[in-house]
Amino acid sequence: MVVKKRETGIDIIGALPWGSHVSVFYGTRQDLLNTLVPYFKAGLENNEFCFLVTSDLLNIEEAKEALAKEIPNFPHYLKTGQIEIYSHHEVYLTDGAFDMQKILNVVSVTLAKDLVRSYDGIRTMGDMFWLSKEDWKTFVRYEAELNKPISQSQIISLCAYPLDSCGASEFIDVMRNHQYAYIIQEGAWVALSQKTSREMRLPPVSEKSAALTPLQQRFASSGLKGFSDPEIVELFLSLCPYRRHRQLLPQLIKTFNNVRGLLSASPEELARAGLDPHCIVYISLLREIPVKVLKDKIKEQPYYDSPQNIFDYLYYSMRDLKKEVLKVIHLNNRNQIIDVIDLFEGISDRIIINSREVIENAIENKTKALIFVHNHPSGDPAPSPADIQLTRDLVFIGNILQIRVLDHIIIGNNRYFSFASEGLIKEYELDFLNLKLRGTAAARRRLYRARPDSPSSRSR
Repeated sequence: MVVKKRETGIDIIGALPWGSHVSVFYGTRQDLLNTLVPYFKAGLENNEFCFLVTSDLLNIEEAKEALAKEIPNFPHYLKTGQIEIYSHHEVYLTDGAFDMQKILNVVSVTLAKDLVRSYDGIRTMGDMFWLSKEDWKTFVRYEAELNKPISQSQIISLCAYPLDSCGASEFIDVMRNHQYAYIIQEGAWVALSQKTSREMRLPPVSEKSAALTPLQQRFASSGLKGFSDPEIVELFLSLCPYRRHRQLLPQLIKTFNNVRGLLSASPEELARAGLDPHCIVYISLLREIPVKVLKDKIKEQPYYDSPQNIFDYLYYSMRDLKKEVLKVIHLNNRNQIIDVIDLFEGISDRIIINSREVIENAIENKTKALIFVHNHPSGDPAPSPADIQLTRDLVFIGNILQIRVLDHIIIGNNRYFSFASEGLIKEYELDFLNLKLRGTAAARRRLYRARPDSPSSRSR
């Protein structure tokens, strides 16, 4: 039997059959708009009833304005009732807490309308920006219970989750309860999983977590406490979309030794080990989420005050690099971090750095201060003579252009070297000042000798 599909309006997702339950993790407000607008444009133009629940990130009026800009007949669709837009307060919450019965009542009343039944089907979307940690488990159960009625109806439902609010366990919960999972971050899309209807026939999540495997139950109750590396890899494989991956466990442990080896492996190495693209994306995601959380955490600090903070942030992302990489941290005039840029990449034991490019990049970003960070794949963070000369040159150039170099940090194996903590940045600044003073004194002497009334001039 040929299953008729409906265009979602989102290129990476394409057309989906009725009964599809989709999740999208979004990075920014614009990413949310880039999901919402084409999704509902396709639904309205294909004679579907559309139901949107907004949040404080994008309120009702802002959603209407965004839709009206891209959909020529949007006022008509709104007037005729083909699309209804509600706030999360009206649909999900009672006295500030998630109310499962309330949303079920809203949905039941909406679906019972004669107007709704006159369309080809129903397209819904809810933004979960409002969802708190306290309500998370209850909402997960609600999502699980939705799968059966959605799968049996002419409905396509999309749930949008902010990336910043989701850790590893939240990702697992969401992907279990949706056939399709995607990420959009700064306009770039990534497909995480696509499950068949048969794979989605999971029992609802109960208080006893009856649907979870023993390893999954252990993780849900106490995190990774007491887990061995092989158990962590087995737990990960149990969440991959294809059962055959579980047969790879012995080979993966042999190839990568431990969890750190698995997470630091390149996509090419993972593919050679037998993992399919979806699992490779999972691993990349597990690696990148902590990096993003740490980056956001350090950017939220009132000002830079410690190389330890920089080490804590960058060690996770740089410790397993097989090549030297120079990162440049840009700060404003209050020493607040405004950006982190990968500027140069070398080989295993050296990196060629163009000082001019460093300064041009700083000027382009209107930077007031810089911190340089690079790694030593050998694990020994002791600076080489080239590192010392480079740092001294950068301090000198920065002083000339009035862009302060606050530190140069070298990351090794679970330790680091800080030029600032060792007093070297201050030493180089004093060297520059002394050089400048000597140059000024010499220039004054030359100028004095050149004056007509100076003794040296008269003696000539």
